[in-house]
Amino acid sequence: MRTITMQTASWTPFALAALLFWGFWGLFTKMATFHLPARSVYLLGILGYLPIAAFLVFSPGLSLPWHPLGWAAAMGAGFSTALGLLCYFQALAAGGQASVVVPLTSLYPVVTVILSLVFLKEGLTLRQGVGLILAMVAVWLLAE
Repeated sequence: MRTITMQTASWTPFALAALLFWGFWGLFTKMATFHLPARSVYLLGILGYLPIAAFLVFSPGLSLPWHPLGWAAAMGAGFSTALGLLCYFQALAAGGQASVVVPLTSLYPVVTVILSLVFLKEGLTLRQGVGLILAMVAVWLLAE
């Protein structure tokens, strides 16, 4: 018989912290769109990045090695994040309920999985495929 033990991987606390912070992010963004236009929320939200950016810039061991593909991919990630965030704020400002917009936009991993299958030639197990389908069903149920 196989014994299953619960071990916390080194990434688990960070993933849980991201979950918590993004949960507050969804609440704060909807609250902000009650009072400000989407573009204003977007621009003011960027100010929230500055303390973290300053911390990273001034922390020891910062390294920005030059690799054209790495830089292009990182810049593409930033550009995609920026456009997605602007559309997200616009959806909330246009009257979208946070209880619907947040779960719907949280389906972005489905897009990432499909793109990873096509461009990175990554595999997908049956279990993972079922999980993606269940995630989409869950968002559909939340949006009804």
